[in-house]
Amino acid sequence: MRRTQGHLASSLLVLTLGLGGRQFGQPAQSWQADIQIRTLEVRKSKTQVSARVVIYTQHDDDALDARLLILLPVGVGIERLDTGCVATPGPSNVPSLRAAVTCELGSIPDRGFREVGITMTLPTGGQQKRIGVFTYSGTPDPMPGNNYAERTIP
Repeated sequence: MRRTQGHLASSLLVLTLGLGGRQFGQPAQSWQADIQIRTLEVRKSKTQVSARVVIYTQHDDDALDARLLILLPVGVGIERLDTGCVATPGPSNVPSLRAAVTCELGSIPDRGFREVGITMTLPTGGQQKRIGVFTYSGTPDPMPGNNYAERTIP
């Protein structure tokens, strides 16, 4: 009898751990945040290009250590960056040219958002240029397909 009770107790412990500590009838929960690009607006004036990015999150948990990567068009220089954003180093012969900008967004609460802006010089050459943005966080993302957006500079 003693051996059976011990076996039964260890089976219940395994069953409880397998359920993640939840009781019967309670819905399963997982740690996740769907961080996404909600908006990418690009505007061009006579002397510069500006981009505005809105990052949004949902899915019951905070997006921890969120970041935004901005992939810049070829041949632009940076005129203004928001706080928390840093540009990659440029080439030694033209240090104002940059390839990308990384923005540290911190934690974004569930159904919260962050807005990031950048102002650049006009791209060189007559070809159409594109800007891309990618966001990610330290929280598992159930829908990573909405983390990227790109636009052609008008």
